[in-house]
Amino acid sequence: MKTRKKTSTKIDSLDAVIAQGKATAEELKNAEQTKRRRGRPKNKVKKMQCPFYLPENIVQAISENCKGNKSVFAEEVFKMYFDQNGIKY
Repeated sequence: MKTRKKTSTKIDSLDAVIAQGKATAEELKNAEQTKRRRGRPKNKVKKMQCPFYLPENIVQAISENCKGNKSVFAEEVFKMYFDQNGIKY
């Protein structure tokens, strides 16, 4: 059901319309700007997708050993490899 807004038919000038208004300027508080968002906190580390080809046996081993998230598993494996070989990341 649609309703129509009631407007005054006695609008003479812009000053009369402004005088009837009840608008006030609002200022944002610092507390509201830094308010924590809902949900789990997002990861601040910038990530990038890097598709590459792997042999079938390695893909199968990843699927069997990952805990549901292949990207996290690959990240753990790469970090372990970099740490063993002294590669800075």
